[in-house]
Amino acid sequence: MITKKQNLSSVFSSKYRHGVMCWLTVVFLLQSFSVFSQQIKLKITEPYLNIPISNSAKLEVMKINVEGKTKREFPVQLANDTINYWIYIDVTEFKGQTITLNFPVASKSLSRIYQDVKINGADSLYKEINRLQFHFTVKRGWCNDVNGPIYFNNQYHLFWQSFPFGLKWNTTYMYWGHAVSNDLIHWTELPHALMLDSLGSPWSGSALIDKNNAGGWGKDALVLYYTAFNGVSKKQVQCIAYSTDNAKTFTRYAGNPVLDSNHEMGNDTRDPKVFWYEPSKQWVMVLFEKNGLSFYNSADMKKWEKQSRIEDLWECPDFFELPVDGNNNNKKWVLHGGSADYYIGNFDGKRFTPETPKLRYADGLYTWGDILYAAQTFENMPDNRRVQIAWARGIEHEGMPFTQMLLFPTEFGLKTTNKGLRLVANPIKEIALLHKQEYKWTSLTCQEANKKLELIKPQPLHVKISFTVDKGKSLKLYFHGKELVNLLSDDFPKAENEMEILIDKSIAEIFINKGERYIVKQLSSVTKNDGLYFESDKYGPFINKLEVFEMKSMWDGIK
Repeated sequence: MITKKQNLSSVFSSKYRHGVMCWLTVVFLLQSFSVFSQQIKLKITEPYLNIPISNSAKLEVMKINVEGKTKREFPVQLANDTINYWIYIDVTEFKGQTITLNFPVASKSLSRIYQDVKINGADSLYKEINRLQFHFTVKRGWCNDVNGPIYFNNQYHLFWQSFPFGLKWNTTYMYWGHAVSNDLIHWTELPHALMLDSLGSPWSGSALIDKNNAGGWGKDALVLYYTAFNGVSKKQVQCIAYSTDNAKTFTRYAGNPVLDSNHEMGNDTRDPKVFWYEPSKQWVMVLFEKNGLSFYNSADMKKWEKQSRIEDLWECPDFFELPVDGNNNNKKWVLHGGSADYYIGNFDGKRFTPETPKLRYADGLYTWGDILYAAQTFENMPDNRRVQIAWARGIEHEGMPFTQMLLFPTEFGLKTTNKGLRLVANPIKEIALLHKQEYKWTSLTCQEANKKLELIKPQPLHVKISFTVDKGKSLKLYFHGKELVNLLSDDFPKAENEMEILIDKSIAEIFINKGERYIVKQLSSVTKNDGLYFESDKYGPFINKLEVFEMKSMWDGIK
C-alpha cells in the first residue's frame, strides 16, 4: 500500500531500479558462466573453426563431441588474454550437426572461437613478411618428415608430418598433411589425409599405387603405409590406409596393424618404405628397427616376412634404383636413412649388398644435427626422374603462425667422380617457372662482379656462377652482410667450376659442380640490407659467367 507521504513516481522508480539491478545481476552471472566455461555448443554451418592461440598458454586437450561421443581431440594453447596467432580446424565433416567443444580448463576464450568460410588471416596468407617465397611451408602450425611423395592421376601428391595446432612438435598428435601440384613448384594445401585413430598418431611412411589390386581395395588404389604411434604405451606398429576417390579421402584397413615387430625389436619400429619389386614380383618394405633398416617381403601387401637387415642407418629410409652416368643398362641401388647418409650397391629383392662405404650427399648442420632430414623421393614420376624433397629441420620463422619448412626439390643422379661413384643432387629444372628479371654477365673480376650485383636488391634469388680459383686462394660470397659461401681452392677438383645458389628468406642451398657437393645453410635474421657481393684477394676468383634470376613467389594465385 502506498501512503500519502510517498510519491508514486519515486516508488515506481525505486521498484524499477531494484528490478533492473536484479536483472543485471542475472545477466552478469549468465555471462560469467558462459564466458568462463569449459564447453560451448556450435551448430556447424561453415567449414572452419578459428581458434585463438597464445604462446604462453599451457597445452591442453580439446575435444569435439557429437551426441555425447568424442569424434576428435587435439591439444591447443588456448589464449586467455593476448592472442599471438590463430589456428583453424576443418570441420566440414560435421556440417549441419551440433558439436560440443570441451576444454579441461574454464576459459573465456572458448567464446572467441568462431566458424567461418575462411581461416583467420586468409587475407594475408602466403604474403606474411617471413613467409618463404619458393620453399614449401604450411598454412598454420608445424611440419616435419616428408611422407610418401608420389605422382598419381596426373598430379604430384606431397604428404608430411603435420602438427597443425601449434608451433611445437607434439608426437602424440601428428597428422598427415597433404598438398597437390601440377608442376612440383606450386602447391595447394588440402585437408589432412590422416588423423588419429584408436591405434594412435599416424607417423611417417610411404605411398604407392596398387596397380593390380593386390590388396583388394580396388585397381589403382592409392595406398599409404604408415607407423601408428600410441602416445601412452609408446608402441609403434605398421598400418595401411587407402583411397579409391582420387586421394580425396583415406580409409584405414580394418586389419591394422599389418606388422608388429615390437616383441623382437622393442618400440623403435617405424617409417615403412614400401614398393613393388618387379623381378621377383613381390612387395618390399624397408623399415627402421632399433638401430638399422630391415627388409621385408609380401605377396598381398598385408602379411610380411623379414628377409635381411643392414645396420648403421637411422630412420625414414628411402630406397631406389638409378642409372650410372645416365646409362640405363647399368643401374645401382641407393639406400639412405633420415639424414644425408647413404650406400650404393645391389639388391636382389631380399637383401641389399653395399658396394661403397657409408657416404654423404649434403652438408649443413643445426643444433639438432643435419638440416636436411627425413627426405623422400617421388614415386611413379612420368619421366622416370628421381626427385627428392626433404624437411629443413630446425628452420623457424620469427613471428609467423607456422614453423619449419621443406627444402627445394632436387633431382638425383649417380655420377662417376674423381672420388668414385657418388649420388649427386641438383635443383629441378622446373625452377625456371619462377624466374622473372634475369641478369647475365661474362668475364668479370670479383670487383667488377660486385659493381654489377649492386643493381640487384636483396631478395629471393637463383644464382649461377662459373668461376676459376687459383691454388691457395678462396671464394667468399656474402648476402645481407653475412657470409654465405667460404670455400678454398682445395674444395674444387678442377680449374673451372660451377656453383648454383638458391636464396630464400631464411635458407640458402648451394650446389657445386653439378651437385657433387650440396650445402644447406640457415640464414640468420637481417642486420645489414646488402645484397650479394664477393670478397676476394687481389688474384681471384675470376668469374667466367654470372647469372642471377630474381624469383617470383610460388604462392602467386594459391589460396
